[in-house]
Amino acid sequence: MKSKNHLVIVAVLLLLSSSASMATWKYNPMITRHDKDEAEFFKIAERFEKYMCHLNLPDCEGTIIADQWAITAAHCAVGIAQKFNEGRKHYVIVNDVEIEVDKVIMPSEWSEDQLENTVADIGLMSDLALVHLKTKPDGALQAKLYEDEDEVDKLIYMVGRGAQGDGLKGIVGYDLKQRGATNRIETATAKWLTWTFDHPDTKTKYLTEYEGISGPGDSGGPAFIVKDDIVYIAGISSFQDTMDGPEGLYGVVENYTRVSQFIEWINEEMAGKSTSTKTLRVAQQPNAIDYKPKAIHVDPATLKQYVGEYDFQGVTMEIYSRENGTKLYTYVSDQPPYELIPTAKHTFASKAMDGFTLEFKKLKKGLFQEVYAIQPNGTFKANRKK
Repeated sequence: MKSKNHLVIVAVLLLLSSSASMATWKYNPMITRHDKDEAEFFKIAERFEKYMCHLNLPDCEGTIIADQWAITAAHCAVGIAQKFNEGRKHYVIVNDVEIEVDKVIMPSEWSEDQLENTVADIGLMSDLALVHLKTKPDGALQAKLYEDEDEVDKLIYMVGRGAQGDGLKGIVGYDLKQRGATNRIETATAKWLTWTFDHPDTKTKYLTEYEGISGPGDSGGPAFIVKDDIVYIAGISSFQDTMDGPEGLYGVVENYTRVSQFIEWINEEMAGKSTSTKTLRVAQQPNAIDYKPKAIHVDPATLKQYVGEYDFQGVTMEIYSRENGTKLYTYVSDQPPYELIPTAKHTFASKAMDGFTLEFKKLKKGLFQEVYAIQPNGTFKANRKK
């Protein structure tokens, strides 16, 4: 989900371009009502988990719709297409299993670099894409395409593991846990379904018991309609109109791509029958490189030496451990956390992003004092905060 004030960029070291202060997300995806037990939102997510396809990018979700097909937002799929164009492989995650992708399909208007597009740009485009999986995922469930054009007033279920928060506080950070929420469709146009994040005190027929919206990181995720116990995908998370305010607060308006208006295009592309010149089809290259950093063992006691906050010219990057101190992560406010893989002495690679390395230096009193972020556009030094 993109917003007027926060465009999610599919590149990890735009991490360092944010100047927001650190959030307290580890101690507190999907932005939900403030007055409901969080457990209820986890239950909604569990109901739909087997339909989900996590795109394994810094953000973005998808939905399984056929044996080897998932549907998502085009502004997510361009990240995969770029990896293919650079001769690299990409894997998505279904039921906690990595599955290789061999093709992405999207409208040709996304053929140029769209990673920095604006909400106005997206509003004029068709923000959907198809992702073809090399093998059929085991145990996955398939959502049917919602073909009827009676979406207005329908109850929808959203699922994602992007940013979490509530309507009073807005976005408070990322914990990588999957949540669900509900809302009710208010408008349906040629391309978009929209709904408002209503305050519990709002006198409107559109308020739902487990009201919520998608958050940063939930782009491409589904809006499900359940009819006669059948799960349909009616919308794809695209962007949020924040009304010139912060993201995630009551009153913002969601815009999801309206699936019913693209049924013919989707079916023809999945069947391989379309010859449309308005479609961009990007396949994995024959000799694509499989980027998976090779990990070395590092004792948890050693990992403690890296933990702390480091200052990149006013931007704070936190290094912290999880899973009983056995895994290391990096976090910058307003971005998802990224797992770090130890690849050499005092050197870590990003599990998700090729070309990004952290190298720690200057050990003093059991703690490293410096970290160097090495990436394609340069090397950046940070000092441990006192």
